[in-house]
Amino acid sequence: MERSFNRLHFRWLLDAAEESFGFSPTDGDLEHQSLHFPPELGEGHFDHANLALGMSLYRSTHRLLPAASGHLIPIAEIEVDYGGPAFVAQSLRGGRICQQERLPEATLIFEEGRDFFLHIQKRQVLPLVDGSADSTMVALQAQIATLERLLGESEAAALLGALDLSTLPSVAVRAMPRQVSAPLHQAMARSLTGEAQKLYAQAKVLEYLSGLSEHLSLVAGGMTASATLNERVAACRDLLLRLEGKLPSLVALAQAFELPAKRLNAAFSETYGQTIFAFITAHRLDQARQALLETDVPMKALSHKLGYSHVNNFITAFQKRFGQSPGSLRSRGGKPIKPRIA
Repeated sequence: MERSFNRLHFRWLLDAAEESFGFSPTDGDLEHQSLHFPPELGEGHFDHANLALGMSLYRSTHRLLPAASGHLIPIAEIEVDYGGPAFVAQSLRGGRICQQERLPEATLIFEEGRDFFLHIQKRQVLPLVDGSADSTMVALQAQIATLERLLGESEAAALLGALDLSTLPSVAVRAMPRQVSAPLHQAMARSLTGEAQKLYAQAKVLEYLSGLSEHLSLVAGGMTASATLNERVAACRDLLLRLEGKLPSLVALAQAFELPAKRLNAAFSETYGQTIFAFITAHRLDQARQALLETDVPMKALSHKLGYSHVNNFITAFQKRFGQSPGSLRSRGGKPIKPRIA
C-alpha cells in the first residue's frame, strides 16, 4: 500500500518569527523537534515516526514551570492532509489538553484516562496544553484502509461504530483504561534505532489496535454515563475554574464530558447548587472583585480576560452582583457605598 497521506504542517503561535515546518512522509528514525514554548513557561518536544502501511506516530512532551499554572498554552496551528479517510487516536499521560478542531468544528478536552479519537480526511487543529501539570501526548494516525487491512473490514467498522466515528468527519472523547493505551505510549522507544525501532513501534501499534478493539467489544460501545456522572461533573467544574477568556458553550462542554447538555447542567446544579453558567459567572466576578482591590489591571483588559465581549457587559454584571460598579469599588478601595440621605 503506497503512503499517499500525512502531509503535516506546523505554524508556531508563540514565537515572534512565526517559523513553521512540515514533516515529509519518508521512513526513517525518530524525528525530533523542539516546541516553541516561551522559556518562562517551560519547554516541550515533538517526536515523529512513520511506520509501514502509511501509519504515523507522534509524541508531544510538555514540561511546565510554575508560571504556566492555570493557563491554557497554545502550541501551534496544525494542518494535516491524510490523502483519504483516516483514523486518529490520541492518548495523554498527565495534564489536560483542549483541542480546538476546525474540521469538524468542535472544542474538546481530553486527559489521562479519556482518549481523543477522530475519523477525518483533512484536519486543522489548535491544541492548548493545560499549564498546571507536565504531560505527554501520543498520537497514532492510520488510513481507514490500513485499519481494515490490519483488523479486517468488519472489525474496523465495529471499532469506528463503538467510538461513534462511523461518519466522516467525526470526533469523540472516550474513557479508556490505562492498560489499553499503554502500548501506544511504549511504541516510540528511544533506546532503539533504525529497523528495530520501526518493527518495535509497529508491534506496539498492532497490540494497541487489538486491545482497543477487544475493549470496545467488551464494553459494548463505551462506559455507562451514570456510573461516572459525579466524576464528570467534578471534572467539568475543575475545567471551568482553570479556563480564562471566552467560555465554551454548554453544548461543547456536554460533548467534552459525553453527557446530554441538560443532564450535565442538572447534575452540576444538584452537586454545586448552581447551574454551570451561574457558577462560573459568580466565580469570575469574585475574581474580578479581588483583582480590582489588589491590582491596577485596566478594566477593559480584566473584562476581556474574564470572557466578557464588551466592558459594559462586565460592568452591568458586576453591579448586579455586588451593588456597586467596578470603578466605584476601585476608587473607594472596597469600602461600601454610603446610602444617600434625602
